[in-house]
Amino acid sequence: MRTFKAIEVGASHFEVDLRGWVCPFPKYAVTGLVEKLPDQGRLDLLVDCPSAPEDVPKVVEAIGSQVTGVVQLAPGEWRIAIRK
Repeated sequence: MRTFKAIEVGASHFEVDLRGWVCPFPKYAVTGLVEKLPDQGRLDLLVDCPSAPEDVPKVVEAIGSQVTGVVQLAPGEWRIAIRK
């Protein structure tokens, strides 16, 4: 079974690379990841799922957190910045 790991890149700032995970997995994984963040924590989610730039922000907002940016890194790859 594949696993993914949160990498701490700063104080209360983490990055999770979900590139290569089949859609719609990022949309479902983000809730658990955000729940584990400390208050005011930041999560950068790296994705290549074509629907993630639209789906993930909707889920994040529904759970009371905020997407602070969606940046295209390369064709078909994005960084979604989330603040709890």
